[in-house]
Amino acid sequence: GKAKEPERVIFDFETKEVKKEFARIKKLGVKVVAEPYHPMQEDGMLIATFADPDGNYFQIMSPME
Repeated sequence: GKAKEPERVIFDFETKEVKKEFARIKKLGVKVVAEPYHPMQEDGMLIATFADPDGNYFQIMSPME
């Protein structure tokens, strides 16, 4: 069934092309939870969050250094 706490466990997928992959996944019709954003302005990292059909969240993000 639908996730009651979709943010409780989140799978992160790293990519150097966050904006490109975000556009590709969004075009497939996946629900967008958060457009690409910088969680900390100084580090340049990008994160975008989606929800799967059951409402569970997953993210794409810049590779961690």
